[in-house]
Amino acid sequence: MEYVNVNLSFNGRQIKMLFDASSPVQQSILDQLSNNGTYERETQLLLMRVLGDGNTFLDIGAHIGYFTLLASAAVGNSGKVIAVEPIDENYKQLENHININALENIETIQVVVGSVDGKTQIYFNADNDGGHALWDPGKHPANQLTRDHPRADTVQSVTLGTLLERYGVDRARLIKIDTEGAEILILGAARSVFIEKRVDFVIMEVNVSGLGLLGSSIDDLFSLVNELGYDVYLPHPDAERPIPLTDENRPNPRYVYNVLMARPETLDEEWG
Repeated sequence: MEYVNVNLSFNGRQIKMLFDASSPVQQSILDQLSNNGTYERETQLLLMRVLGDGNTFLDIGAHIGYFTLLASAAVGNSGKVIAVEPIDENYKQLENHININALENIETIQVVVGSVDGKTQIYFNADNDGGHALWDPGKHPANQLTRDHPRADTVQSVTLGTLLERYGVDRARLIKIDTEGAEILILGAARSVFIEKRVDFVIMEVNVSGLGLLGSSIDDLFSLVNELGYDVYLPHPDAERPIPLTDENRPNPRYVYNVLMARPETLDEEWG
């Protein structure tokens, strides 16, 4: 492994990160930071916009902790960040990043957030260390290394409601969910959390193929969001008011993209 040291400045704090340049995903983060000064610009600027001192942020599918570390700076010492990452290799990098930055407002947990409290299998993606999934990534035609080196780990699984209870979270300002299609399982098992309006915003990845391999669809996901009392928006590239998602502006389903889940009144409170 060839690690690249990066120093980031965020919300008045200096953040140190180590990226594995041999990882295509981590190299992509490095490239975006070098070219644009941000990674996943819409998500990063949304995080900066809605998080403040004392807030709680959940990073479900935290990977090596990029958004975890930024959120830690955004919520301050009085806030809380809960970072969830089930895969050993990523979890070790995540923990190292927290340690080298001496951050004390982050809780980490090595589990899958899903539809049950118990155990589940997660499949390792040898081609993409950000693409581990509850379905076999070897089924994707581009993932030859994964087919050559199949691996499935049995890990603990918790529902979102159980996770919030475990850490004493009454209200979450923002949750990021990046779970390769398992988003619908997470939301469906936590209906009461959303119906009780305990979460203000959710930024989540839409992975159409992942949803299908787990037995659902993009329409199922968006219908569930509406059932829970939330609407679906596209985050604005400059952190202005998010754009309502319609059939006309829905992104190409061949690619993964992020959407914002929010109640209209909460959106009005933030953007006016």
